[in-house]
Amino acid sequence: MEKVFQGRLFAPVALAAMMMILILSGLQAQTNRVDEIRKVTLNRQKVSVREVLDEIQQQVGVSFSYESSLLDGFPKVTFRANDETLEDCLGRLFVHLPIAYSMTGKIVVLKYKPRQVQVTVSGFVRDKRSAESLIGASVYEVNSRAGTASNNFGFFSLTLPAGKMKIQASYIGYGTQVYDLKELNRDTILAIDLTPTASLQEVVVTGTSGSKQSVLSTQMGALEINRKTINEMPVMFGEADIIKTLQLTPGVMAGTEGTAGMYVRGGNVDENLFLIDGNPVYQINHIGGLFSAFNGEAISGIDFFKAGFPARYGGRLSSVADVHTREGNMREYHGSATIGLISGNLNLEGPIIKDRTSFNIALRRTWLDVLTAPAIGITNRIIKKDGSKVRGRYAFHDLNLKINHSFNDRSRLYLSVYNGNDVLKGGGSEFSTPDEEDYYKDDTDINLRWGNLMATAGWTYVFNNQLFGKVSGVFTRYHSKLKHLENKLSGDEESEDYYNTFNETSTQTGIMDVGLRTSFDYLPLASHHVRFGGDYLLHRFRPEYNRAASSETNVSDTTNIGKVLADDLFWAHEAGIFAEDDWCLSPAVKLNAGLRISLFNVQSKTYIDWEPRASLRWLIKNNLSFKASYAWMTQYVHLISNSFISLPTDAWMPVTSKLKPLESDQMSAGFYYALNKEYNFSLEGYYKRMNNLLEYRDGQSFAPSYVNWEKKMTIGKGRSYGTEFMVSKETGRLTGWIGYTLSWSDRKFPELNRGERYPARYDNRHKLNIVGVYKLSHKVELSAAWTYASGNHATLSLENYDQAAPPELDLPSDNNYDPGSHDYVTDWGNIDYYDIRNNYQLPAYHRLDLAIKIFRPKKSGRLGIWTVSIYNVYSRMNPFMIYKSERKVPDPDSSWGKSVPAFKQLGIIPVVPSISYTYKF
Repeated sequence: MEKVFQGRLFAPVALAAMMMILILSGLQAQTNRVDEIRKVTLNRQKVSVREVLDEIQQQVGVSFSYESSLLDGFPKVTFRANDETLEDCLGRLFVHLPIAYSMTGKIVVLKYKPRQVQVTVSGFVRDKRSAESLIGASVYEVNSRAGTASNNFGFFSLTLPAGKMKIQASYIGYGTQVYDLKELNRDTILAIDLTPTASLQEVVVTGTSGSKQSVLSTQMGALEINRKTINEMPVMFGEADIIKTLQLTPGVMAGTEGTAGMYVRGGNVDENLFLIDGNPVYQINHIGGLFSAFNGEAISGIDFFKAGFPARYGGRLSSVADVHTREGNMREYHGSATIGLISGNLNLEGPIIKDRTSFNIALRRTWLDVLTAPAIGITNRIIKKDGSKVRGRYAFHDLNLKINHSFNDRSRLYLSVYNGNDVLKGGGSEFSTPDEEDYYKDDTDINLRWGNLMATAGWTYVFNNQLFGKVSGVFTRYHSKLKHLENKLSGDEESEDYYNTFNETSTQTGIMDVGLRTSFDYLPLASHHVRFGGDYLLHRFRPEYNRAASSETNVSDTTNIGKVLADDLFWAHEAGIFAEDDWCLSPAVKLNAGLRISLFNVQSKTYIDWEPRASLRWLIKNNLSFKASYAWMTQYVHLISNSFISLPTDAWMPVTSKLKPLESDQMSAGFYYALNKEYNFSLEGYYKRMNNLLEYRDGQSFAPSYVNWEKKMTIGKGRSYGTEFMVSKETGRLTGWIGYTLSWSDRKFPELNRGERYPARYDNRHKLNIVGVYKLSHKVELSAAWTYASGNHATLSLENYDQAAPPELDLPSDNNYDPGSHDYVTDWGNIDYYDIRNNYQLPAYHRLDLAIKIFRPKKSGRLGIWTVSIYNVYSRMNPFMIYKSERKVPDPDSSWGKSVPAFKQLGIIPVVPSISYTYKF
């Protein structure tokens, strides 16, 4: 009986349990089905929030409950979602609106958010191994999609509503770090240390920060190039070079074969501002431009701007290259030594006080003087029988030193020093032995020296979690000195025919700056990044110093003459203040607006200019954006040169009371696209106008004369416009870029070329660059770079005719010419006729460079690197210059034929193989 009862009791209980399980399963299945359908896909542009909610309501089947006036007054929004959950969509839709939501079944209740407390997360992003600052690292809050980038000292700041946060930090070539901050309700300092992911054992280089940065930022015409990219490029003699790397990018013309010139978007070579740790450098070349003054081992990276210039930069028209030097390892000692064909490089870094003070020192010196000494000695032994002797020597060195000291997490002090000097000596002598009856001696000596010395002492301080400041004192000096000596001696001192003459000419030019710079970063909200500051420079210009001295001695008398032909010295004051705001107006629209006010005082004349800047980004899709920018630039110093290569005799001149500041305004627009987090595409168009450009008047040059240098110059204007395309790949085995430029550039001077427009010398219509780096294995890396550019322009006499000189005309030995105005008389049997300036276009320029790097690991983490490179692989003799000569043609009246004018092309750089070895320790 009991068993029966128990069985009967168990049956309904079991049945009830089964029913409960079925009901719960059904509810769970229904819940799952609801979750499955709670996915939203939509794309609405410039609609009200209510319209977005209506479409979500239709797709998901939920109902929104809120007061009728809750959604009034909000601006229209652009909202996109691709198969996203309801919660994610609502979170993004209301992130910038004062609306909170709660869900109960299929009812979503909307109401005003309670007043939220804002908290700030700030700190520094650094390399975990060396503690060096990482510039431009991405710091991103995942849930709100608010983000920022670290500044030039690694500082970042994000102000967000209090609560749960997920902070993600990333940087190209480093692993990504994610920090979960739970219920954050106060300001927090976050020290972010990123670990490098690119090591010798790895084949694929990965990174996350750069894949969409060009799409999301407001900046146009900008490049961030790190030291690794610079060192990967195949270059001449194996010397890694910033300038040569920039020449491989769209919009940057190289100028003349082999030189380190930069002609950016139709501008002249002096319109580029080069900064080393915020301090301007005026002479950037060695050996006439074959090498730049920037030692690749001393550099951590470079920010390059050619459009949409931020307001914090000023002083040049065409581009800004902001070079950052290495801070030095605060935890370990490391170094490298490189031996190349014509130079050597030594770099050392490490802690002075561990985790407090670090140093980095890099020294580079050429040994061309050592290599050429035996050749000169052999030459002298060969020509010694003729009573002649030649002398020659060239050498240069670069020294970079940086010291960093950290007082604490908020306060840092740094000192940056650069010194670079060149010396070029040449000459020779002809003489007879003293026992000869007609003793003579003819001795000539040329001595040319030039160089830079600059120093920057700066202090950075984090005033609070939202304000970062920097104050620095700067000093820079560039000088050039050319001395020419000539001594002629004949006869014996006691004889009547004794004669001794001595002539010396000396030319000097230079510029010196002393100044103070301040800048501040203020980040009150995640949607605002405000920068402001100012600077002051005291300039001392020595544009021209020429002195001539001579003496003449015979048996009865001695005459000495010395005269200063020119001794110009100018003092000038330059000051500027700026403010700019990188402002996120909405998730799709971001604006960088700024203003720079500059002042220049010279010769009791004061120039003041307002320089507005603006850049706008419109995010069309998550990986596609449209940008537009405008920038007004003013330049108060300029380089006067009468050569197409960069020479140390070129002089930096200030504007004067007669010569106005150079000005330009540039408008740019373009599209940026990121594909699959690997490829970045950009298409930019630009138009630039330039005013108050300077050129030498016809017949004038930098050569010493009695004409004041201001009177040698004439004023005109220029314009340039074009389109630039670039696709780049930053991750994977194969990295590199393809860049194409289609551009026009011309000039117009009332006193030149009959006042008509003429093409600029470097008006290169087409330019194509293909650059690739391939990781063949963890020990072998291949790189290649191919360059094509339309030819430069030159002024040539394409017509000539014969004319006899009037017998009564007393012609000078050298005659000036005026292209486009009158004939240039070279010989009264052969008169050259010049039509217009730059009337001839040289043949196209193209070149292929290859390099291979072989990595040889050593013990204790040391590394040896063999680099073999070939410059100009197929030995294309690109034109260095075109000159007029003669060639023989058949003549029926003469068996020897006759000579007719002809142009000849001079190429100076054939295929150049090189090898270097680097030892890292």
